[in-house]
Amino acid sequence: MQIVWDPEVIEQLRKSQTVLELETFQVEDRTLTAYCVVPAEKIFSEMAQLNNYIDLHKGFIVALNKKNYKLCEDIAEHLKGKFGGELDSFYNEILRRIASAK
Repeated sequence: MQIVWDPEVIEQLRKSQTVLELETFQVEDRTLTAYCVVPAEKIFSEMAQLNNYIDLHKGFIVALNKKNYKLCEDIAEHLKGKFGGELDSFYNEILRRIASAK
């Protein structure tokens, strides 16, 4: 998975690539949001459902930002394996953090 931080680059990539928000971090006096670029060859077989998966991923990020961890757990189970498996390590890491916070 390619991770991108630069907002200008992200906007350019969105014109031709699937770009998904990951996490937002506080770094010194500014906020940075990480995004991933999903390679086209990873999602070719998912094209018919891609918009649904993207919406579900957005719901996951909203739940994460609102600290609705139960919803994150529920959504992650539906997203694992999607996007060609490119985001599975991200979902697993978030779920690991949630479990360790309990």
